[in-house]
Amino acid sequence: MIFKRILAVTLLLCCMSIAINAAEIDRDIEKRVSRIERYVYGDEQNAAMPDRLRQIEEDLFGRATGQTDSEKSRYLHDFIFKGTSSNLSLDMKLSFLEWKLFNKTGEGNLESRLAEIDKQVIGNVSMEPLAFRLEQLVHLTIERGLISLHTVTIPAGTEIKLRLKKDISSRNANKGDRIPMVIAHDLFIDNNILVMTNGGIVSAEVKSVRRGGRFGRTGYVNLDVRNIESMDASLLPIKIEDAGEKFDKRKIGMAAGASTLGYLVLGPIGLAGGAFIKGGEVEVPAGTSISVVTTEDRKVTGVLVPKR
Repeated sequence: MIFKRILAVTLLLCCMSIAINAAEIDRDIEKRVSRIERYVYGDEQNAAMPDRLRQIEEDLFGRATGQTDSEKSRYLHDFIFKGTSSNLSLDMKLSFLEWKLFNKTGEGNLESRLAEIDKQVIGNVSMEPLAFRLEQLVHLTIERGLISLHTVTIPAGTEIKLRLKKDISSRNANKGDRIPMVIAHDLFIDNNILVMTNGGIVSAEVKSVRRGGRFGRTGYVNLDVRNIESMDASLLPIKIEDAGEKFDKRKIGMAAGASTLGYLVLGPIGLAGGAFIKGGEVEVPAGTSISVVTTEDRKVTGVLVPKR
């Protein structure tokens, strides 16, 4: 009898472990696909995961593959953001072309950015799959299609400005919500090595939230803003410095210590007022800037761009 109980408990623990691992895998897929869709379409899409991945494949390559969702999401993410030793990422190629043609990184989704390059290079907008269009433009624009890469160091203390793409409110935010942000400027090292781009995708997550309540209790939203990547998909350790001119630290209460871990508490501490407090809730509008700085030197691969 005791043996049977031990066996039952062991099986239960195994099932729980499998379920937890499956949930973590699903979460990783969702994060990757969210970032891809924001880059390709400008926003997350609303469909079942297999359909979302199939649509991305067809829009990029004109066909779908037989890979699993996990395999597809990883391959697509690396194809767009990371690249390989023999093939630059799509983002690197696109950003280089934009600097060569327009002396700046473009804004908007992948389709609109490619359309501007199409009009400049061939005079009309191509209807070919997006990745194929980009390869054509690279070879039409760049001699032998070569783009120079350099390994450089982003030093500790480098400031990076971010911009919120969505309103945040303690009234309706929930733990685990993804809050879209973008990098608000191009970042160069050694003058012309591009390592981060204007409009680069950043995903923050709601770590915790409290609703406003009676007796003067104000709401707050605690954001996890740690997942900031350079152009070659290297994770950069950062701390939060401030949240723009409109956010006085004394009013919104950036919690001491928490900011060094990449957390930002949006809500009043010790004060009842504040420009973004409405009926006990904290309201943070899209477009609000957040400034972070790197906390360690980090070697990354950047693109040598022809700045004018």
